[in-house]
Amino acid sequence: MNEFYILMGSNINPDDNIKLGIKEIESHSGLTIVKKSSFYESEPYGMEGDNFLNLVLNIQTNNNFSELLKILKLIESRCGRVRDPVNKFTPRTLDLDIIDWTGFSGEIDGYQLPDPEIEKRDFIKKPYYEIKK
Repeated sequence: MNEFYILMGSNINPDDNIKLGIKEIESHSGLTIVKKSSFYESEPYGMEGDNFLNLVLNIQTNNNFSELLKILKLIESRCGRVRDPVNKFTPRTLDLDIIDWTGFSGEIDGYQLPDPEIEKRDFIKKPYYEIKK
């Protein structure tokens, strides 16, 4: 069983989209939410727009990193996420990022885990350490 920490955020109808994202994860076969952090509001990073609502989920799954990443991208799409291939920093209905994989440290599929941004950004650090302890 693999244990992952997922950063969830939204700045487009965040109350509704966060609830929808959690529901999508809970209803997905093979994903179990073990813990949820409190909600944290943050200003948008690298763009103009409404504030984000963020939280971190601790999930367990038999899926590996690559499989989980595909599932999370599918959930983002189902929740109305449209990716801009030119501009990474845009408002979003739902953003799901794998920030840690318990027992793994290093690079996988172009991602560094644990995510080095954890220590740099309070909207990641606070909810992560709230449930990591």
